[in-house]
Amino acid sequence: MRQYELDKAAVIGAGLTGGQITLVLALGSKEVVLMSRRQETLNRALRDLRRYASELHGKSLLRGMDSEDVLARIRTTTSTEEAAINAEFVVEAVTEDLNNKREVFAKLDRIAPLDAILASNTSSLPITKIAEATQRPERVVGSHFVQPAHIVPIVEVVRGSKTSDRAVERSCEVWKSLDKIPIVVNVDLPGFLLNRLQHALVREATALLARGVASAEDIDTAVTLGLAPRFTVSGPLEQRDINGLAMHVRVASYLWNELDGWEVPLAYLQAKVGLGELGLDAGRGYYDWTGLDPGRVRGERDEALIERTRQTLETLRDRATRPRSLRSQQVLK
Repeated sequence: MRQYELDKAAVIGAGLTGGQITLVLALGSKEVVLMSRRQETLNRALRDLRRYASELHGKSLLRGMDSEDVLARIRTTTSTEEAAINAEFVVEAVTEDLNNKREVFAKLDRIAPLDAILASNTSSLPITKIAEATQRPERVVGSHFVQPAHIVPIVEVVRGSKTSDRAVERSCEVWKSLDKIPIVVNVDLPGFLLNRLQHALVREATALLARGVASAEDIDTAVTLGLAPRFTVSGPLEQRDINGLAMHVRVASYLWNELDGWEVPLAYLQAKVGLGELGLDAGRGYYDWTGLDPGRVRGERDEALIERTRQTLETLRDRATRPRSLRSQQVLK
C-alpha cells in the first residue's frame, strides 16, 4: 500500500464531526482542505484539531507521525471551489438538512473532478435524495461516522439507489487504508444501520426511565456493564446463536410484544427539551450536570474511549486469527 492513499481530499463543513473527519483523512492524504463559510468556525475547528491530534499522538495513534506532521497536511478555506477542485474524495458534513445538503452536492458535482467520490456524513437523510441534486448520482455515497469520528473505528458506507459499485468499493478502500472499519449498508432506509440500532435501545431506555422502572444511572449501568462488554465480543445476533435460538424464540415471543413503542418515550423527551433540559451544555438532561465543565467531561470521555477502542480492536484482531465466520474475518481484514 502506498504511503498516501489520496493526493487531495476535502471536507465540506467544519462542525464537530467535520473537523474529526478531517483529522482521519489527514492520516492518509497529502492534503486535506476543510471548508466552512465562516472563518470563526474554521478557527474553532483548528483549535479542536490540535487537541485531537495531541490526544491521539499521546496514545501512539498517529501512524508514527507527530501532531505537527499531521496538522501540516490540513488547509482551511471559506470557498467550496477551492476545497473541491482537484479533490479525489470529498466528504460533506454540513447541517443535517436535506435542502442544504442537496445544494452542497449540486455545487460539488460541478466543481469536483468527474471521477471524484462525493460522500455524505448524514446520519439519517436518504442518500438517494441527496444524489438527485447531482448529474452523476452514481458517485454519491454515504460515509456516516460515529461520534467521536477520529476515535470510533466504524464508518457506515451507504448505497443510494443509483450509487455505483465503484463508489462503494472506493469508499471502503479509502476508509480501510485509514484504519477504519467500513460497514456496507445496501438499503437506503432512514437511520441506516447504526442509528436504527442505537435509537431502538435509547427509545426503550427512555421509556423505562419515563415509567419509573429504574433511574438513569441504573439504566446506563445495565448497558455499560451488562450489555456492552458482551457486545465487544459478540454482536446481538451472534450472541443469540451462541445462546441458542430455541430459547431466544421463546423469550422473544413473549417479550417483543411487551416492548414500548415511541409515544411515551418521545413525549417524555419532548417535555425535557421544552423545559430547556438540553443535556450537558445546558447543565441538565437525563442527568444533572450542574457545575461541571462540558469540555472536561467530553475530554475525559474521549480519553476513556480511545483506550477502550484500542483494547477492543486488539481483541478483535486476536480473535480474527482463530476460526470464526467468514463474514467476521472479512470485516476485520
